[in-house]
Amino acid sequence: MDKIKLFVPLGTQKFPFGRIITALNGLVEQGEYKQEEIVMQSALYPVKPNFTAFGLIPNEDFNRYMKEAEVVVTHSGVNSIISCMEMGKPLVICPRLHEYGEHVDNHQMEIATLMHEKYDVLVCTDMKELPALIEQAKTHKYQSWVSHRAELLDAIRGLIV
Repeated sequence: MDKIKLFVPLGTQKFPFGRIITALNGLVEQGEYKQEEIVMQSALYPVKPNFTAFGLIPNEDFNRYMKEAEVVVTHSGVNSIISCMEMGKPLVICPRLHEYGEHVDNHQMEIATLMHEKYDVLVCTDMKELPALIEQAKTHKYQSWVSHRAELLDAIRGLIV
């Protein structure tokens, strides 16, 4: 497979996200991307993708696609967002929205809003804006992710001892 341009990890939950598939199909139909230049991972496909698509993928494949992609377009899955930010990859977050039946509530919008406010990550809620945001992501610099894992583990150890 040639170098992919977009990696679209959508997680393992069984919630439909047809809006993003339709938007990406449009990019292929308009000739913006070749079918093999977009790789999506999703547990559910309510709309048939006109590009490379997988269900669950091994972690090694996830990391490889993440590294290879020019831009990562992901739902508001914390693991996908943080993995992307740790690699410093261009990123667009497309939260699943409750109003479209894409999730049980709007926590993905809340996560996306927080990431935008705290780290200046690009967020797409209207799929008509996705092509422009993908282009913008190629040069946009969001704030670096800073893990607080070490301090958290130290605090937990302090409580245990």
